[in-house]
Amino acid sequence: MEESDQSTLMLLSSWEGGWQSINGNPDVYIFQEYDREYYLLAYSYDKEYERGNFACYRIETEENVCYIRLGMNHSELSEEKYPHTLHITGWGSYLRA
Repeated sequence: MEESDQSTLMLLSSWEGGWQSINGNPDVYIFQEYDREYYLLAYSYDKEYERGNFACYRIETEENVCYIRLGMNHSELSEEKYPHTLHITGWGSYLRA
């Protein structure tokens, strides 16, 4: 395994767990499945209809960049300069739950 692949796997494993949105977007949970792939589970709750909604995305990596596919678009996952913060392009900032 290349050094860059190893560092990406270490980064993904450090992101495992729950994340709360700062911007009111869906909260997310990052986990590793039995297939050794990492996934992002997004959860939102509609207070008006009292209904929750889940969506699961496989986290893909390419050249040390982690992202999820949202239709034809990619949303990049990246660390922010503050500890325990994560940024998802198009969704905003997240704090570890």
